[in-house]
Amino acid sequence: MSRISTDRRGRVVGRFCLGCGSVYTQHSGRHAGKPMYGRDHISSPCSHEGRTFDSTEDWWEPAVEVLSPEPDSPSDSPADSANQA
Repeated sequence: MSRISTDRRGRVVGRFCLGCGSVYTQHSGRHAGKPMYGRDHISSPCSHEGRTFDSTEDWWEPAVEVLSPEPDSPSDSPADSANQA
């Protein structure tokens, strides 16, 4: 299950490895090579290195854009409640 709530999930931009925290392109068939985003210098390879991004596996999830939270309504902001007091 994703750590990002459904209301904050944007479009899919790649594949996110839960083991090493790297993002691979959507077209990557395997967890190998240089990721789009992740650490450059790793002391040891990820335990999932070389595995295929099979949809039945639970070690990865789709990498998505994280959307900004919805702004609070004006009546819910702390500044408004201080002005009313």
